[in-house]
Amino acid sequence: MAMGPREGRVLHAMSIDDAYEVQRVLSSGSGGRTEVVTIDGFGPYLRKKIPSPLVDRRVWAALSECVGLRLPHVVATYETPDEFVVVCDFVPGDTLYEVVSAQGRLPVSGAVRIALEVCEAVEELHRRGIAHCDISPRNVLLAADGAHLIDLGIARPFGIEPSSETPNLGTHGFAAPEQYGFAPVDERTDVYAAARLLGFMLTGLEPGDAYRVALVDESVVPTPLRAVIERGSAFEPSARFQTIRDFACAVRESAKGAFSHGASQAREPSCEAADTFGAVGDEGDNCCGSAASSGIRVPAKKRRTAFVAASCIAAILIVLAVAIGYAALSDVLAEVGAGRDGGSVHQARDDHASSSDALPVDGEAPEAADRSSSDGLPPAGFSEEEMVFSKEDLVVAESSWRMSNGCISYVVALRNESKDMAVDYPAFNIVGRDSEGKIVSSEEQVLPRLNPGETMYFASIAGTGTVTPHSVDFLPIAPDDYQVHRAQSESAVFRVADVSATTDALGGTVFVGEVTWEGGERDEDAAGDALVMVALRDGAGKLIGGTMALASCPERGVPAGFQTLGEEMPDYASFEAYAYAW
Repeated sequence: MAMGPREGRVLHAMSIDDAYEVQRVLSSGSGGRTEVVTIDGFGPYLRKKIPSPLVDRRVWAALSECVGLRLPHVVATYETPDEFVVVCDFVPGDTLYEVVSAQGRLPVSGAVRIALEVCEAVEELHRRGIAHCDISPRNVLLAADGAHLIDLGIARPFGIEPSSETPNLGTHGFAAPEQYGFAPVDERTDVYAAARLLGFMLTGLEPGDAYRVALVDESVVPTPLRAVIERGSAFEPSARFQTIRDFACAVRESAKGAFSHGASQAREPSCEAADTFGAVGDEGDNCCGSAASSGIRVPAKKRRTAFVAASCIAAILIVLAVAIGYAALSDVLAEVGAGRDGGSVHQARDDHASSSDALPVDGEAPEAADRSSSDGLPPAGFSEEEMVFSKEDLVVAESSWRMSNGCISYVVALRNESKDMAVDYPAFNIVGRDSEGKIVSSEEQVLPRLNPGETMYFASIAGTGTVTPHSVDFLPIAPDDYQVHRAQSESAVFRVADVSATTDALGGTVFVGEVTWEGGERDEDAAGDALVMVALRDGAGKLIGGTMALASCPERGVPAGFQTLGEEMPDYASFEAYAYAW
């Protein structure tokens, strides 16, 4: 009996199917089976076998139009009697599930970067009206070039009602409630899963009782990110972020607050001074908080009890950089390029410039009074430390602010003009005022150690999230005696090179480059990382914004690559880069 066209195609497909050799099974379940395969010595490839009743060919037609690098590239498709089979290029790497199972929960920086890369892939699908419907740790591959979202076996066009004829699909704990028959799938279905994925990376746990406990533990998940996760994984779709781009932007902004949180904790004083320190501020109901309002332990002093406003919707990444006094900034900040395709790159130096040579951008700082007597001894009534460090030695060298999502987005350069005294946990107040001069918000920000002659750049957000100030003042806080001591050693010196700007798939600006630890010493409590700061300036040279990235460079003289998180930046004419020990 002669075979018909359909029988011939099926037989041909089955012969092709048998020709593939399975090297590794990545996943297997009701939604299909995902394998790593080779054929006639070629490959490897990724093969997905989908039960025929579950396949939606519109998904694979749409995928063939996608140009994103974080989605599968289809090589071939064929059908067997019971399955629709898709063969894609294989991207070598381990699944996110395997990595977290082996290493435990991921650091904030790593988890956020993976989450944003997954969002890039998801947005590419959403542009074509496709919901992935199974974003889970086993469906994210971590490769040399970042995260890849795989397994579109149960992906569906937006608006498709769940079918009673098919089993409940998706990974338990990551599948949105509407996938179990409550409502059609859409963008918010993937937002739910992406939020749960971020929670998994930060806690190291799959959703369940232990996950819920870990999620509310601030030592595990920073408060800003927890709020984003909880909103993104709300039961009701209308309560979630409405697009994957909105979710990604919230993750970016909240990660900045989380980095700020981590910076203060990393430099927290030892328990020997526990009676001098206390938590500042109460948590509000906003989606994320500032460093102070996130329960960070900072120096407690009477003059620092000003009202701390409710946390903003998002908190900006710390952007700290160490540079010498402003007179020498011309060496450190000299531009080597202008415009969005170029900028200047500088190493952070710790030369101890004299305070008389260090002038802030907006005018000359008051000089400390000469309190020494003719015989070199301190005058009566002054301690030795008072003689060498006055409250005028801590100054704001330059600053700028703008409103962003209802909050004050600011950049501050705090400088220690002392010639020989270091300050632990220097701080400043961010005070917002209305047109009549009335205070509408006031927050305190604490920074890491500031050595003599050094300038630290810091960027974050402040305010209530509801009131727009007419003006904002940045006021240095005079340190207490226990915070001031003679500098013990020269700070680490880093060289930042080959910095360039690009745009990610979500429209955010990303800076990439490399950093090298070249000299000086690190603090004993440093983690072996470098915090890279990219500062933005307008055509007149005014500081207008910045961003940062962490790079692991524990070995002296060995370059390490870095990449900042993509985010919306103000228009800039040039940029500069620095780094300091983390």
